This record gives sequence, C-alpha cells and structure tokens, in this order.
Amino acid sequence: MKTMVEYEIIQHDKIKDIRIFFNTIKMRSLHMHHDMELLLVTDGEGLVSIKNRQYRVFKGDILIINAYESHEIISREKPLTFLIVQFSNHFLRDYFHAIRNAVFSDPYISDKFVKDEYEKLLDELLELAKAYFEADGFYELKCVSLFADILSKLYSHLEIEHLSESEYSKRKKANRRIEAIADYIDANYLSQIRLSDIADAQGLTVTHLSHFISEHFGMSFQEYLREKRLSCAVRLILDPSLTLSEVSANSGFSELKYMNAAFEKTFGMSPEEYRRSGLNLSLQNKKGDVLEYIYPSERSIELLQDLHADALLN
Repeated sequence: MKTMVEYEIIQHDKIKDIRIFFNTIKMRSLHMHHDMELLLVTDGEGLVSIKNRQYRVFKGDILIINAYESHEIISREKPLTFLIVQFSNHFLRDYFHAIRNAVFSDPYISDKFVKDEYEKLLDELLELAKAYFEADGFYELKCVSLFADILSKLYSHLEIEHLSESEYSKRKKANRRIEAIADYIDANYLSQIRLSDIADAQGLTVTHLSHFISEHFGMSFQEYLREKRLSCAVRLILDPSLTLSEVSANSGFSELKYMNAAFEKTFGMSPEEYRRSGLNLSLQNKKGDVLEYIYPSERSIELLQDLHADALLN
C-alpha cells in the first residue's frame, strides 16, 4: 500500500526559491518541509494546527509557517481553499542576510496590520499570484519585486526571533533529526512501531526522544502516529467496498475502537457518519490523494479573477 510522505519535498519549478499555488483541503495530516509558507484563506473555514497551537481560520486570514514547523489542516465542513506561497530562506539572501537566521514568533498575521495596510498586503499577494500564474514577459522580475516588498512588510510588522550562529546550527541539526523521524514513521506506520526502535536508530534514550518529538512535532509520538493512521483511514473510507473494520486494519489501527475515537476527536463524528456525509467527496490531484486538490495554472487564473482584497475581508 502506498504511504503518504509527510516530509514534503518542495520543488521551485518556475522561479528560484518561490512556489505559488491554490490548494483546496479537507484534511492535510501533520507534515513539515524545508520552506517557509504563507497561507491565505480564500474560501471556507477550519483549523490549522502549528506545533502545539490551533488557529481557527476564516476567509481573508493569513498565516506564516517557519521552515520545519509541523502543521496540520482540518476542515470539518466545507473544504478550505488557500493561496499558498512557499519560499526558501535562500530567497535574496545575498541582499537580506537575516532571512537565514530569523524566524517568525507568531504565525497569525491578520491582526498585526491595521485594515488599510492589510488590504494592501492582500492586494499585493493577489498581484504576485497573478504574475506567477500568467507568466507573461519579465514575470520573474515582477514576482521577485512583489515578493520582496511583501517580505519587507512582514518583517517590519511581525515579531521576529533572530537566531545566533550556534542557535542556527542547533536548529539545523534538530531539523535533520525531525526529517529522519518523520521518514521512519511514514515508512512504518501501517505496522506496529515502537518508540524504542526510533530511539535506537537515533542514538537517543526513549525519554529524550519522547521529549524531542513533543517539542518539535507539537504532539506526542502516539498522537502523531494516530494522525498518520487517521489520514490513511480518511482516504480508504471513500471506498464503499471496504468494511470499516477493513479500513481500520489497513490504516494501521490495532482495533476498530481506536479508529472510531480518532474520527470523533478530529471530525466530531463517527466513521459511519463521515462515510455517509457529504464531507467525503473526492478531491483528486495528480498524486492520487483524496484529501486535497492542487489547481493547475489555468484554473488558478480563473480563481484569481473573482478575488479582491475587499471581498476577502467582507
């Protein structure tokens, strides 16, 4: 059975260090990546969990997520649609050295600007996306110019933590460990996994590893494992030929009652209710996932035509 890769490798296929796309999401299980990420909610409402904090987001909200911060997206009703800008900390680093060592202290951007300034920020994000998707002559220069100005606004309005070189090296080492742990769990969550197996592979005590996972993943090892299995179950439950017991077993849950509890906690309903509800309509992308849909450029341009800063805030 194919597993979902929860350590996401980001490709900057159009412009160096920047990737922009629209994504409609019902559930995106806990994951992380090496890029920073701006999330603009263009439709729907739901929960975004970043490390150990939850944020309820609505149309017009913006969040910023640092590199290697674990995050999860859940919509219990209408799926959330985001305009997403992913960017590397190498972006214009020769001119702005702080981007390498600076991290944003609070991901919720929407209340850090007065209304007029926030509308200008939204307008600029939409203009950036338009230039990126249309890809007309010299669009690369326009994108770099617009995004540099957006970053300037963010760094001047938001609280920043500046890491020393030793702190940066320590975080880089931790990031490599995060990636290794995530890769191991991704490859083995369908079978029994013991925390001691990962600890042995990492040369750590079980206690040390348990604290490390809680700090950097924002949840315990068992909670992260449950989220991985739930993500698999949400995909499999769309197949009417599978019984709920088969869905549970094929998702790595040792007993059906544990899958039931996971659905109740996350969606506020049983697996049977989820299967019967309209929440499980397929969202198919090129990778075969049914939890999210990444729009092609042509459709993204159509989505942008109906978006304006004032409409997003009303």
